[in-house]
Amino acid sequence: MKIGILNEFLQNEQQYIQACKDLDVDYEVINFISNDWIENIEKSACDIYLVRPSYKKDVWKRMYDERLYFLNKVMKKRIYPSYEEILLYENKKNMNYWLKLHKIVHPNTWIFYDKDEAKEFLHAYEDYPIVFKTSFGSSALGVRYIRNKREAFRLLNQVFTKWKFFNRGYTNWYKTKYKLSYPLMDDKQYNFILFQEKLNVKHEWRMINVGGSYFGHHKLIQDGFHSGGGKMGWADPPEALLNLTKHICDIGNFSSMNVDIFEDDEGNYYVNELQSLFGSNHPSQMYVDGKPGRYIHKCANAKWVFEEGIFNTNGCYDLRVRDAIKQWKECS
Repeated sequence: MKIGILNEFLQNEQQYIQACKDLDVDYEVINFISNDWIENIEKSACDIYLVRPSYKKDVWKRMYDERLYFLNKVMKKRIYPSYEEILLYENKKNMNYWLKLHKIVHPNTWIFYDKDEAKEFLHAYEDYPIVFKTSFGSSALGVRYIRNKREAFRLLNQVFTKWKFFNRGYTNWYKTKYKLSYPLMDDKQYNFILFQEKLNVKHEWRMINVGGSYFGHHKLIQDGFHSGGGKMGWADPPEALLNLTKHICDIGNFSSMNVDIFEDDEGNYYVNELQSLFGSNHPSQMYVDGKPGRYIHKCANAKWVFEEGIFNTNGCYDLRVRDAIKQWKECS
């Protein structure tokens, strides 16, 4: 078989390249951001295409979503992760719609494209603070706690157009690998707004499934947020969280997904994020009693079995490429 690796603006395809080299798999890097992307795909004759959309700017992610639709749905090319997984990636609106339609418990979320409807909501809402989130963006950069109505209306007027022509928009931010953040003045959110209820969060869990290998750990608070800090707390994830993660992946047919889950003071769970691609700088994403490893679900007896070992090398991309090859073989 031959694997196609789609390039992107920040060269994040490098980990796919390294995984193919490590696993001794034939591959080709394809210029997917070019005007000639269709011709490049047609010339490649690859069996499956590995996808890592750009996450820095919304317009880049939209380009990927548009082209992946035609690659997967029209040209009938197999991609990994799936189109359905990528459609949720770095898109809090799509994620919220998916969670609501599948009746997955998550924080109450309100998405408005109509400014008058948003005004009515803010006039009636009393349970401040409320959380504002940009639809696009990671590492908690697009998250703000709104303390009162006045602050909420100020933000609303910033995001929606005034006088039928003027709009400052809400500027998205980007965090470098050195943890420095800066505004992207050419990447702004206009004419829609997303609010979310603020929960009393005791823990946030990062649960991961890649090809049937399950992992979990705590996301520790940094600068007031669990997301984006990169700090992990090693704890054996409860079976209820493993079951919830598997349930989400089963109904969505997801094979590369992290599920970030809030645990409140009463022990209730709320899904906060679904991301098919995620930061993974540690060689293991789970330690149980000090031992690195993964959980595997044994269907015969519906039991979770811990397997000791290092499974998250190369940022989980080795696991992804193995799973992509496995899926291709099963469908060939």
